[in-house]
Amino acid sequence: MAQGSRSQGSTGGLARISSQQLLSLAYTMHFTAAVLVAPSSMAKFGHSGAWLAPPVAFLLSALPVSLMLGLLVRRHPHQTLAQMTRHLLGPVLGRLVGLMVSVFSVVVAAATLRDVVEVTPVAILPATPAWALSVPFLLVTLYGAYSGVEVVARLSYLFALATVMVILLGISTLTGLIHPLRLLPLYERSPLQLLQASWPAMGWFAESWSFLAVAALVDREERVGRSLVLGAGLAALMLTAFTALAITVFGHQLVAQFSFPIYSLVQQIAIGEFVERLDVLLFAIWLVGMLVKVSAHLWMAASGAGCALALKNQRQILPALGLTAHILMSLVPNLNWLDQFSINIWTPISLSLGLGVPALLLAASWVRQRRQCGGMGPDAQQQSQ
Repeated sequence: MAQGSRSQGSTGGLARISSQQLLSLAYTMHFTAAVLVAPSSMAKFGHSGAWLAPPVAFLLSALPVSLMLGLLVRRHPHQTLAQMTRHLLGPVLGRLVGLMVSVFSVVVAAATLRDVVEVTPVAILPATPAWALSVPFLLVTLYGAYSGVEVVARLSYLFALATVMVILLGISTLTGLIHPLRLLPLYERSPLQLLQASWPAMGWFAESWSFLAVAALVDREERVGRSLVLGAGLAALMLTAFTALAITVFGHQLVAQFSFPIYSLVQQIAIGEFVERLDVLLFAIWLVGMLVKVSAHLWMAASGAGCALALKNQRQILPALGLTAHILMSLVPNLNWLDQFSINIWTPISLSLGLGVPALLLAASWVRQRRQCGGMGPDAQQQSQ
């Protein structure tokens, strides 16, 4: 019975997830990769006010995208990604949207996999070949995607709880190193400096447009928008807290210079003189979150490919998608190149798709509804009322 449920979930069938699972999954996918690399990028542009960049990015990116997805699911309940896009846009454009979801999710999975390859040697396994890290991790994530998004969503609970414990532990043990005045001034030139600092985070948050396949599986459609908004909002709040804590301890100059400032921050945590090196614990927690993110994006890539290719069993394409993600990951020369690609190329693409695709689907839904109402005569409308 359990195997049957997993099979249905991974193929976009009748298996459902709760709104709480969607909230936890959205939080994990927004926060997990950004927490190590985003503070440095935001501090380069925002300086001491970089901690305000995540809320700005949330308001301009995650909030409108999440609300549009929630409205779509409410207007078209009990429909999978394939059913919804083909119903609204027709078979050709509907398959094109599925293809875009698949390609987009594979690229996100590849970039996330590259982050794992770059961070792991710094944390625990120095001088380890990239393939020795990426291949085992990819196999585990493929198994997670094969098991179904509902299994991955349950695993995200662990990551969400652990990150809250880490920030509480950091605040309680680093009080002697915290200098709150380092958070001022909020900006040095103009408020536009905060917008520039939030630019990379806006790309991270706009990725939620690809969550449509997962959102369509929520058992209570009226709570989808709220869950997506709360998940992204909690991610922005936690990213703000971690960035502010790093700036108050190191100052924005050092945060901008560090490759992984939050990892360096956790290295400062010590309980007495007998509990140290909690950075290894942070890495383990972060690795769980990365596993959730890659598994979920591979599942969404399979769902989009199934929509585009009209596959009855979407799991059969997972190995090919995993191999594609690994090849794309191998093409990334280093983390600095990936950061520049994310800021200059990926963020505009993510924002365009994040705001454009849900808006297009909502416009098509509104037009279809107007046509249906227009096609009903006065007598038929009175009877329907």
